[in-house]
Amino acid sequence: MGRIQKAYETRFGVLLRALSARRTEQGVAWLVAKARRLGGSTDFARALSQAAARLEQQVKFYARIRSGRTRDPTGMATQDPAHSDRLPQFLCDAGLGGLARWLRAAGYVADWQAHIADEDLLRLAKASRAIVVTTDSLLLERRLVRDGQIQTFWLPPALGIGEQLALVLQHFDLALREPRCMHCGGELRSVPKEAVWERIPPRTRRWLDDYFECVRCARLYWHGTHWQRIKERLGHLRPGAGRVG
Repeated sequence: MGRIQKAYETRFGVLLRALSARRTEQGVAWLVAKARRLGGSTDFARALSQAAARLEQQVKFYARIRSGRTRDPTGMATQDPAHSDRLPQFLCDAGLGGLARWLRAAGYVADWQAHIADEDLLRLAKASRAIVVTTDSLLLERRLVRDGQIQTFWLPPALGIGEQLALVLQHFDLALREPRCMHCGGELRSVPKEAVWERIPPRTRRWLDDYFECVRCARLYWHGTHWQRIKERLGHLRPGAGRVG
């Protein structure tokens, strides 16, 4: 818990400074003490996460008042979605393969490599301007991250994949978009049924005419019962953003 608490203390400090708090250290101590009081020994990490989420909302509200665009304390350039000219791209650390798949299902570019070293992860992030999503609090102490050269978003390691996805969508205020390939993240394009006839399960051929193929890995998709379950789950994880597009 020491590393997790330290990561949150660092985040609380950055957020409080963004709010022009006069006594940052006292504010950090108060937030940690409140989370410990509310969460006890079993839900302390969750209480810290909730406190950070509330503070982030205050920072975003304050930033919108000041101007239409500001720099998020996590390192991501944020702005009103109506004026955004570039969708966020994510680079998940080695332990977040499941999150990467679900971000793709939500319609966002999310790259992931098993066993990738921190140095390689940061190098790729800097080159691609992707947001690093990590559960490694030590990564936040890297110079490139501290200096704001690489955009990062830290997730509490105790969260499940559904909670991770909900937190990312909520933090960056992302609506659900047309899905991408969950396997590789490529775009899905419509293909004629006749062109992929041999690849369609016989039972599916009888009742479905619309099919989609990944432009990168050529995997075949269709809006069957499996996709409906995925869509329903995404809708539950992102209240208020059930629209797709």
